[in-house]
Amino acid sequence: MTGIDNTTPHGSDRQRPAQSKLIDVLLSQGALTQDQLATALEKLKESGDARATITGPFLLRLGLVNEEGLTRAQATVMGVGYASPELFTDESTVTPEILALISAPMAHQYIVFPLGYSADGKRIRVAAANWTQPAFDALQSLTKEHDLRIEPMLGSERLIRTAIKNRYGAAPNGDGNQKGARHAVPAVVENSTVRGGALRPSEVLTVAAQPVILAPGQGPIDPNSDENDIDGQEFSVDQPIIIQFVNKIVSDAIIHRASDVHFEPRRDRLEIKYRVDGSLHTIDEVPKSFQSACVSRIKVMAEMNIAERRVPQDGRISVRISGRTVDLRVSSLPTQFGEAVVMRILDRSSMSLDINDLGFEERNLRTLRAMITKPHGIFLATGPTGSGKTTTLYAALQTIKSPDINIITCEDPIEYELDGVRQSSVNEKAGLTFAKQLRAILRQDPDVIYVGEIRDPETAEIAFRAALTGHLVFSTLHCNDAAGAVTRLLNMGVDPFLIASSVIGAMAQRLVRRVCPNCARPYQPRPEELASLGIDPAVDDLSKANFLKGMGCDSCDKTGYRGRCSIQELLVMDEKIRQLTLDHETATKIRTSAMSEGFNPMIPMRRDGAIKVMKGVTTFDEIQRRVFISEED
Repeated sequence: MTGIDNTTPHGSDRQRPAQSKLIDVLLSQGALTQDQLATALEKLKESGDARATITGPFLLRLGLVNEEGLTRAQATVMGVGYASPELFTDESTVTPEILALISAPMAHQYIVFPLGYSADGKRIRVAAANWTQPAFDALQSLTKEHDLRIEPMLGSERLIRTAIKNRYGAAPNGDGNQKGARHAVPAVVENSTVRGGALRPSEVLTVAAQPVILAPGQGPIDPNSDENDIDGQEFSVDQPIIIQFVNKIVSDAIIHRASDVHFEPRRDRLEIKYRVDGSLHTIDEVPKSFQSACVSRIKVMAEMNIAERRVPQDGRISVRISGRTVDLRVSSLPTQFGEAVVMRILDRSSMSLDINDLGFEERNLRTLRAMITKPHGIFLATGPTGSGKTTTLYAALQTIKSPDINIITCEDPIEYELDGVRQSSVNEKAGLTFAKQLRAILRQDPDVIYVGEIRDPETAEIAFRAALTGHLVFSTLHCNDAAGAVTRLLNMGVDPFLIASSVIGAMAQRLVRRVCPNCARPYQPRPEELASLGIDPAVDDLSKANFLKGMGCDSCDKTGYRGRCSIQELLVMDEKIRQLTLDHETATKIRTSAMSEGFNPMIPMRRDGAIKVMKGVTTFDEIQRRVFISEED
């Protein structure tokens, strides 16, 4: 939880099970004896519930500890101050001025009570029986206008309720809670007590969990059980343990440059995976009992319906970390073992929009610059999802942007904010499709239009008419190679004349991992590796080649790769390609012509990849795994 440290103060304690810490503290403080602990274990056996645990409330119900002794021990474990009974009646600190900082409705809603200023006068000490993220955030935002921060303390619920009633009066509805009250849960990971530390996310659960002791004989969840989604009633979405866990996962993902975070439910566990540089890595797994609360926490942050688990949902989160804002696109999908959640991380600070930094070879870069500075026409970027098409087109817009050019985008959704560019998004649920949005954009006097994707014939028709009437249009298309863009449009029903007269060029792109510069070592490739990319020692001067391979180090998480660059091919629409388009020729003929004829023949992706391998930018394995290699190459 932001601002609240629920971890234990001593690093060595992290190696011990958190379940035993509360018992240890109760014993050390004299609030519980060994005989009383034995009695509790005996009562637990008599209950017959193999999954039951010894918790603080359990000891309290048996009368083995008193409320104040339990609260003091819990405060010690959580690393916060203990609000003793005398603090609630201290008139010198609980002044009218202090009471005025927290309103009566808020005190009743969150069951909190102000106890005075801290010693340095910069914080206000506030007691709560159970600190939750909504409570802390609401109080912090309330006191921020007075330049104060919250110093959380733990007190018994009985004392806090009594103090609230005596000093603020009775609650409006007659009890300590305002029923049905909803509170926004800000998605903030900035200054998280667990951000970027050495702990794994699952260890955060161990360190931050409310301490309990496992009953004798209690084991893991039965993998053969028919239960597909185990809620775990002891873990709720508002508990600090869940908030710290989610914060830790998100902050670590951003720090490790992940593009996606996967929460994948299994029969007996929840797996967490990061996609870094295009590859998926399992980074941790946690008990099944945390799954429901974890997914619910994410859905609350993304303003999704936490009660609906039967249909897929989408949402968006903005988080703050290290002083910058990062957007997350969230998608949930019901599966056989519960809801799977994927977060797409949109961190503009980690994305370069300089066209010179995208990995283009000199000739391809000159070709690209020539195409994106045309006065009108349509330029298409092709490739599968995650191949960097949007980043390249954003960089193109950034390159041509100027005060005298009106650039408008039509996206689904807006991935990154571009300064000086008017960006709009479609809303399929409201009936606002790409086609409708594009028609509206054409009435906004644009010079350059960016269409997120050409999905249907109607959108294609409008985009091509716009290019034909004097606008420069950028868009993406899903197909394997640059030549395939022409046949894809023909199959969508676009008039061949429109394609031939409007398209100025098409680019196919893939992303490959760069060799880690910290652990790169020279090596001699095998003949079959050279042949796989068409590298011929009789033609290519291998004496100038610099074949590198990463050995694996801490900087690259032992993968041998760090960062990515693009492999691309650029097809220029010349007279020969236009004629082939009008003749409805196949992609194979168009591709062959593009590579062999014209003043600027196309460099196929296979050759572009070979060049980067010989320069030591990437490896043979990466090209084989990531790059589409046509048989014609």
